[in-house]
Amino acid sequence: LENTFDGWTEDLAHLSVLKESLRNYISADDLSVLQERIELLHRQWDELCHQLSLRRQQVSEKLNEWAVFNEKNKELCEWLTQMESKVSQNGDISIEEMIEKLRKDYQEEISVAQENKIQLHQMGERLAKASHESKASEIEYKLSKVSERWQHLLDLIGARVKKLRETLVAVQQLDKNMSSLRSWLAHIETELSKPIVYETSDSQEIQRKLSQQQDLQRDIEKHS
Repeated sequence: LENTFDGWTEDLAHLSVLKESLRNYISADDLSVLQERIELLHRQWDELCHQLSLRRQQVSEKLNEWAVFNEKNKELCEWLTQMESKVSQNGDISIEEMIEKLRKDYQEEISVAQENKIQLHQMGERLAKASHESKASEIEYKLSKVSERWQHLLDLIGARVKKLRETLVAVQQLDKNMSSLRSWLAHIETELSKPIVYETSDSQEIQRKLSQQQDLQRDIEKHS
C-alpha cells in the first residue's frame, strides 16, 4: 500500500504542473473547475494518508499485542511449572503446616495468577478473531493447554490436601496408640515388679496367684 501511495504522490504533483501548463489554453471557468477537482483529489489524498497511518498503527499494535500474548503465556506456563513442583514437595515443615500452605498461602498465589490467566484468555480471544485461521488455531491451542494445566494444578492441590489429611489422621491415631501402649507397658512393669505374696498357704491362694499370672500372660500376648 505504501509503495502504491508513492506513485500517487507523483501523479498529484504532475496534475498541478499540467494545470499550470493549460492555463493559457482553457477558459477561466474550465480552469476553475479543474482547480476544484484537483483540490478535491488533494482532500481525498489527505484522507487516504490518514487512513493509511491508522492502518499502520493498528497493524503495529496487533504485532505488539501478539508479542505480549506470547510473553504472558510463557510467564504463566513457567509459574504453573513452579507451582506444580512446590505443591508436590513437603520440604522441612510439618503436615499441618503443609496443609495450611496448600489451603491458604498457595491459594493466594493462585488468586493472583487467576487474574493473569483471565487477561491472557481475553487477549488471546481478541487476537484470534483478528488473525488468520492458522494463527487463530495456534492461539486457541495455547489457551487450551493453559486451561488444561491450570485444572491439573487445582486437581493436584486437591489430591495433595486429601492425602495429607489422611496421613495426618493416621499419624494422630498412631500417636494415640503409642500413648496407650506406653501406659500399658508402665502398668505391666508395675505388676511384674510386685513381689508375689501369699496371704495364705492353701491351694486356693496358690491357684489365685496362678490365675493372676495367666491373666498378665494373656494380656502381654494380646499386645505383642
